[in-house]
Amino acid sequence: MSEGNLAAGRAIDLLADADRALARTMARMTEQDLRGPSLCAGWTRAHVLAHLARNADALQHVVLWAASGRETPAYASREQRDRDIEEGATQPLARLRADVISSCDAFRARVATLRGRTDLHPVVISGRTVPGERLPWTRLREVTLHHVDLDAGFTLAQVPPEVVRAALVEAAERLGQAGSPPLTLVGTDGRHWHVAGGGTEVHGRPADLLLWLARGIDQGLTSHRPLPTLPPWG
Repeated sequence: MSEGNLAAGRAIDLLADADRALARTMARMTEQDLRGPSLCAGWTRAHVLAHLARNADALQHVVLWAASGRETPAYASREQRDRDIEEGATQPLARLRADVISSCDAFRARVATLRGRTDLHPVVISGRTVPGERLPWTRLREVTLHHVDLDAGFTLAQVPPEVVRAALVEAAERLGQAGSPPLTLVGTDGRHWHVAGGGTEVHGRPADLLLWLARGIDQGLTSHRPLPTLPPWG
């Protein structure tokens, strides 16, 4: 198995760790923190947390789809998704924190039923077909990146290296499909990731490379050419 494909069981185990880390961050937050800006343009930290709660609910539907083959879309519509996030973001801190924790717990209980399954069906999320066994990773990536988006002290440097590497593999693939200029990412750990076949070298810690690919923040990176603006990913 390549480093870009965490086994479903391993992703489920790492998701429990990621949810606990998110809970620790929320425990330190104040009402004022909640209303402050996040790294997601136009969203406060409350929006990010509301999205994480509703995404957990939505992915439970998709887990059922993967297990049964009966199409159960994540969201009724994009408009309903957006309304649910806006509504959730108005909750006071204690209620929003409880909402996130309960939805995270419920998703983990649901996705645990996929552990060891070899007969899962492909599903569609945001127009992209995803193998059923990738759903634990899909949620792990979501929790990891949006935890960083809270801009509340948690960074990708605190994320397990195997999660960062898996995200870099996926990001390189998807950015190549989205029209990114050719790039070769050179990690301080000696690993390389090629975008659109490889090209201009960009050097840095894997966590810093991922932050650039996912959120356009280029701190700690070096290249002999100016860094390009990348298409959205993650």
